[in-house]
Amino acid sequence: MKKLIILIGSIFLLTGCYDNIELNDLAIVSGLGIDYYNENFHITYEILNDIKTEENSAMLSYTVEGDGKTLSEAFANANYRVGKNAYFAHLKIVLLSESIIKDKIPNIIDYLIRDTNIRDEFIPLVTENVKPEEILSHNSKDCPVVSDFLLNLIDNEKYNNNLATNEVYQKVLVKFISDNYDVVLSSITLKDEEISLSHFYIFNGYKVRNKLSIEESSLYNLLTTNVYNVLFKNEYDNKNISISINNAIQEIDVSKDKIKIDLKLEGKIIENNANLDLKKEKTYQMLDEDFGQIIAKKVKDFVGNLQKNESDIMGLQDIYYKKWRKQNKGLWKSADILVNVDLKINTKGFIFEVEQ
Repeated sequence: MKKLIILIGSIFLLTGCYDNIELNDLAIVSGLGIDYYNENFHITYEILNDIKTEENSAMLSYTVEGDGKTLSEAFANANYRVGKNAYFAHLKIVLLSESIIKDKIPNIIDYLIRDTNIRDEFIPLVTENVKPEEILSHNSKDCPVVSDFLLNLIDNEKYNNNLATNEVYQKVLVKFISDNYDVVLSSITLKDEEISLSHFYIFNGYKVRNKLSIEESSLYNLLTTNVYNVLFKNEYDNKNISISINNAIQEIDVSKDKIKIDLKLEGKIIENNANLDLKKEKTYQMLDEDFGQIIAKKVKDFVGNLQKNESDIMGLQDIYYKKWRKQNKGLWKSADILVNVDLKINTKGFIFEVEQ
């Protein structure tokens, strides 16, 4: 009897999970590209390659592609070419072509909501003037995994021109389906065979409305995040002086007929070709006032451009709703824009703080 009990117990202890999948049987997808051309969806996987040889000691990546009349068919054909189970738990980047964002955003949203295998913590990016598969296959010894490179590019951009937004798809989806927010997406392109960040694409609902200029993209981050390096310049006696904004505090209020933006900014001089006397406090007072007016005008023009494009990427309707607890969807499109800038350029040590 004791032997029978031990035997039965051993059966339960030695039985493995019926749906367990070995790591070697998984194709870990780090980047995903979605395109549409020739009346077909085109899917590209960037898959991590953990096979190590003497020539290849680093973890590299390779791409697999699939086409189909529908998204599900394109994914199925890509999966068929993988030879393993496509695993999306570590998906970091999804690249959307310009043709996708112009006409197929609802298709993408519907598919990604239904496919529970694809996590929603990835960062969506638009590929400008280049196909997603060209970006994802653009790996090298210096860029062994393209999706990792793109993440680093986005993270480090806050120290440069602030041309990126790192919102994950979960937050982007909320804005797509919201009545009080519109979506803005960063884009990437190839310049001289190097991957670089490009313009922001702005939406109204599911429709892409326009591209922001490089300066407008920086202004968007100035108004929505704490920036590290947004550049402005002015001329004195036909010679330029440049400052960098390295801290920003924003207060935005929306009433029935006014949009009021208060900016408290800190900056520093990074270039002085105008030979201004930076030992005098009056010089800094002049620069604070002059650059404050320049920034205020640029911000006003920027928000006015959003009004013309009917793209509420600033969430102005949401600000109004939270304040008044009622909807007024058209208010921000015609509201007067009032901008006040309180700028303080670093004067500590005067000349010694200047970078030239």
